[in-house]
Amino acid sequence: MQHPVPLDQRKQQILKAVVADYTRTGVPVGSASLAVHLATWSSATIRNELATLSEVGYLIQPHTSAGRVPSDLGYRYYVDFLMDEEDVPVAVRRQVDPYFAVMPTGVEDILEIAATALAHAADAVSLVTAPRALGVRVKHLDLVKLNDAQALLVLVLEGNLVRQQALNLTTPTDQTVLSAIAAGLNAVAVGLNAAGMSRLPESVGEHAALEHDLLIQIVAFMTVCDAQQDTLIIHDGVRNLLRQPEFGDVELLQQVIEVVEEERMLAALLSAADLDHGIQIMIGRESGMAELSRCSLVLTTYRAGSERRGTIGVLGSTRMAYAQVGPRVRYVAQRMGRAVGRALS
Repeated sequence: MQHPVPLDQRKQQILKAVVADYTRTGVPVGSASLAVHLATWSSATIRNELATLSEVGYLIQPHTSAGRVPSDLGYRYYVDFLMDEEDVPVAVRRQVDPYFAVMPTGVEDILEIAATALAHAADAVSLVTAPRALGVRVKHLDLVKLNDAQALLVLVLEGNLVRQQALNLTTPTDQTVLSAIAAGLNAVAVGLNAAGMSRLPESVGEHAALEHDLLIQIVAFMTVCDAQQDTLIIHDGVRNLLRQPEFGDVELLQQVIEVVEEERMLAALLSAADLDHGIQIMIGRESGMAELSRCSLVLTTYRAGSERRGTIGVLGSTRMAYAQVGPRVRYVAQRMGRAVGRALS
């Protein structure tokens, strides 16, 4: 996106008024309607300023006889220089707070609750990632015989994340042996990650070979789980898009839904975002994804304790009430960070 052209005070006020009017109505803004709110200047003066703002790229005129709408560059100027963040209204706090009144102990359950709360508060699609520094560490594991060739691994990780995986058995084994192997591993593996599990001393008991083979498979599965932690994205509120006139374009709606459902694409985008400085707003093509060229992302970091952090934010139309959405994302992020921190402590 090109560097913004400086504006004098009158142009700033007119651009700010266009953004406010278009955000509220979704209808291109004309000089006559602006003159009602900006009584200091005549309709003719405002019309001339609108033309200038269009020439420098801050406004777009969809049709010759239509009013103006903000361009991505116009929104960027507004967000960077003109926007006054609004406090989170008491009504919105009352809407959000009950979600966090009684929290489950599982991290994924908390993420789902936070995603639902934010989708309602921001009236957009919410996005929440798992705390990236969480990794996967063993809290408990069980081995359950499925048949002579397979056993089911039930792996409980820190944060009460439960993962299951079928493991291959090199020899027919009864449940008593599997339970004994699981008990032996639980005695030494609690709190270990995949690397720690791989360094466990080899068993010298009767079933040492089987235990060794199962441990190799468990470590491999934990490694896969670890990689998935970085890409786990929970979302909610896709239905909110249906109420926005922009998404009456079925092709646009389908593109956005595909991006939301495809975790790899979103994970790459979120991991590249610089979220160490509070709220980050990515407008239109700033995301680098053609499918989201008519959308914006408002993102921030939530912190669960001193070392763990994840990303939370919303995706919606570029015609977003940025001054409202940013503070609401921050508010839910704070509540969720405390809840996840308690679950992991």
